[in-house]
Amino acid sequence: MRIIIKLAIAALVIHAAYQVGSAYWDHYQFTDAVQQVAQFGEREPIPEIKKRVMELAAERHLPIAEDAISVTRLQRRIDVDGVYTRDILLAPGYKRPWTFTVDVVVLTLN
Repeated sequence: MRIIIKLAIAALVIHAAYQVGSAYWDHYQFTDAVQQVAQFGEREPIPEIKKRVMELAAERHLPIAEDAISVTRLQRRIDVDGVYTRDILLAPGYKRPWTFTVDVVVLTLN
């Protein structure tokens, strides 16, 4: 009986680690894609960069509101900042909100 309980606990821990790891993997891929959009969009207007960032979020099914992302351009720099919260299923029937922050700074040549 003790083995079954230990296996059940181990399965719950592995499941939670997988769910959290998957969420962070999605976040890091999204942040990398946002950095590429900012880097290669140095001549694009700010609304176009923001639109592309929102498209990337929609492609990855990330719950980001449009007003939660800000894109600013200061001389030779593009900043993309934002925050979103995603529910992660840690155990069957137990979801926990997890907050992720997007903070991308790109220096441009022009």
